[in-house]
Amino acid sequence: MNNEYHYPVLLYKAIEYLLNPFFKKHTIVDGTTGGGSYSEAIAEKISDDSRLICIDKDIHAIEFASLRLQKYHAKVIFEKGNFADIRTYVNKNGYNEISGLVLDLGLSNYQLKSEPGFSYMRDTVLDMRADKNSDFTAEELVNNYEVDELVGVFENYGEIGNSERLAKAIISSRKQNIIKTTGMLSEVIRNEYHLSGTNKSAYANKFLSKIYQALRIEVNGELNDLKKVLEESFRLLADKGRIVIISYHSLEDRIVKQYFREKSDKYFRKTFLKGGNHEHFSENRKINILTKKVVIPDYKERAENPKSRSAKLRAAEIIKST
Repeated sequence: MNNEYHYPVLLYKAIEYLLNPFFKKHTIVDGTTGGGSYSEAIAEKISDDSRLICIDKDIHAIEFASLRLQKYHAKVIFEKGNFADIRTYVNKNGYNEISGLVLDLGLSNYQLKSEPGFSYMRDTVLDMRADKNSDFTAEELVNNYEVDELVGVFENYGEIGNSERLAKAIISSRKQNIIKTTGMLSEVIRNEYHLSGTNKSAYANKFLSKIYQALRIEVNGELNDLKKVLEESFRLLADKGRIVIISYHSLEDRIVKQYFREKSDKYFRKTFLKGGNHEHFSENRKINILTKKVVIPDYKERAENPKSRSAKLRAAEIIKST
């Protein structure tokens, strides 16, 4: 399998949860199409009169996946855009509801190896934009955010302790020279935390990864997009429609877990029926959590694909009441 974009994690489990056999005719959205691994597996299984809407911010991913899924062209629709705008793309193609949504929130191999700014392992311009039509780059963030803004990014999205130290080191450095590349930024970090000469150490790599993760999340508005797509899909999913999300760090997983819990039938009965407060659940829909325990890759998958070790899959099904 070509893994230029993203080696699919928990692929078979994701498809198993996603495709509810209740539906003979599906309308599925793959909101993070990437190289098309999930899309291809979905397209193989759905009927000819079903539809798969593939969304990705990255035009390169859309072009790559379009070629890969060419034999399924009659039932696959490609949209370059943000999965947070899922309703726009669903409605645009003539649908008012969907039977499933899958999101794999991991970075693609293509982004890490070919797109600028995503990895501290390559010296490139500080970009990090998944959508190159966006004006906001990591370079702009690093060179213009004030101390409290940088602290917020590193604390909230990287869970970096004493983030003020890191923020002040960046600001001190940029007064001398604009920080334009990943190499320049990494040097600031290594010098401040005395990581020079330990490029290959597990500690240095993990620390740098958390910082780059924080910047990437801020540049691309990833957590806000995740919250928005959860709300939108909750209303777009048909009765018995399913949502499957694979996340790779605690911030994403926490958002998904909490949202599923707060919209669940069990939470409704435990929290609101007892108190007589039905306002929060005025909608005629709730969630049935399908993954009572989070699903993680087994030993074999982790051995074959070490990057999968942090993956967590959660799935839920919509319950409509009359």
